Amino acid sequence: MKHHSSLAPELLGALSNLVCVIENERITYINTAGMHMLAATNSDDVINHQLSEFVHTDYAEFIDLGIKAFAEEDGIPLKFLPMHAQPIDVHMRVRILETSDDEAYMVECKDISNYIKASQEARQREQRLAGVLGTVMDAIITLNEDGIIQTINPRTEVIFGYAKMDLIGHHINMLLPTEHRNYHEQCVTESLNADKSSTYGTTSEMHGQTSTATLFPIELSVTELHEGLQRLFTWVIRDITKRKKAQADIEHMAHHDALTGLPNRNLFNDLMDRAVRRAQRAKHLMAVLFVDLDKFKPVNDDFGHDAGDAVLVAVAERITSHIRTSDTVARIGGDEFVAILEPIDQWESAAKVAQKIIASLTEPIDISDGRQAQVGASIGISVYPNDGTTAAQLIRAADEAMYAVKAEGRNNYKFFKHVKPTK
Repeated sequence: MKHHSSLAPELLGALSNLVCVIENERITYINTAGMHMLAATNSDDVINHQLSEFVHTDYAEFIDLGIKAFAEEDGIPLKFLPMHAQPIDVHMRVRILETSDDEAYMVECKDISNYIKASQEARQREQRLAGVLGTVMDAIITLNEDGIIQTINPRTEVIFGYAKMDLIGHHINMLLPTEHRNYHEQCVTESLNADKSSTYGTTSEMHGQTSTATLFPIELSVTELHEGLQRLFTWVIRDITKRKKAQADIEHMAHHDALTGLPNRNLFNDLMDRAVRRAQRAKHLMAVLFVDLDKFKPVNDDFGHDAGDAVLVAVAERITSHIRTSDTVARIGGDEFVAILEPIDQWESAAKVAQKIIASLTEPIDISDGRQAQVGASIGISVYPNDGTTAAQLIRAADEAMYAVKAEGRNNYKFFKHVKPTK
């Protein structure tokens, strides 16, 4: 190190940061702190080696640019891979040694592992790592303390529909609906809260707003970082529209019949309980129609189960077409359907609906290849509060009335009050 006397090796050796000199892409000097940082036991482990040998593979592409590429930068985040030790995060600065006859650089690296545990290093310097961040599926936005957008990654433009120039220098509120527009101020305030007993630093679900004012569900996490004396906040925003839809689909499947799309027995029981409570509060009449198909078994036997499925779908559509939006139709068994009519003004209203359902279900149903099937319906009707004041009582009464219709010849309806009590 014949021309490095101006570096005062005894001073450099006392520094806590790694300091090394690189000449012709080889390390020609490293201080004691650097040896410790790289977990080197003797100078031969480092001297005449390339710095890239100690850099984590995640950053190989950056180091391949050559050390000179970083000489004009204020510093970049890097991950070192010490010898026989865990990776560490560092902040690297490179300076050209003007006194050198050869191409030489002084590299200083500060261990910043303790400062970035809460966030990914890619989010610390997103402008420097634009190539990497361009492949990330989340929007990554850096804001200053006032909420003004400093940097964005390409995904931000895709998710929100804005061009980069329309976002940089503007307030983050332009990406949020009105009810969320104090969120950044909340994060700034809570970041100063010593006990951090808040949502700051955790993942939150809310809505984002696109350039066309369209709202969509997002998952947001906020972390704080510092560049010198400046406080910055990194927002990582994930569009969770697909996840929400998948959750809704799962929820729907859990409570709806897969074939007809109608509420299944589980959901029907819940809806029935709610309907009874509404009837109790409003003191109005409600009716329960228990619909059991006639001559459905021969359809399966003669035409097959696919034909049977087609008939059930058609039956669901026909029943639904005769009820109001305030009413409910559910499929609670193989060929069993239940309708909740609420409110009704008189008993005859339920009878009219039952007549329409029976008439429509006796019409032929196209199944396939020009073939048709024909079924009918036996319907039992119970009315709140006369036939019961609980969901179980009303369902049991409608079911008993339906069996009475079956016993009397099928394809008709009957009110529970007209069913003779069994001995």
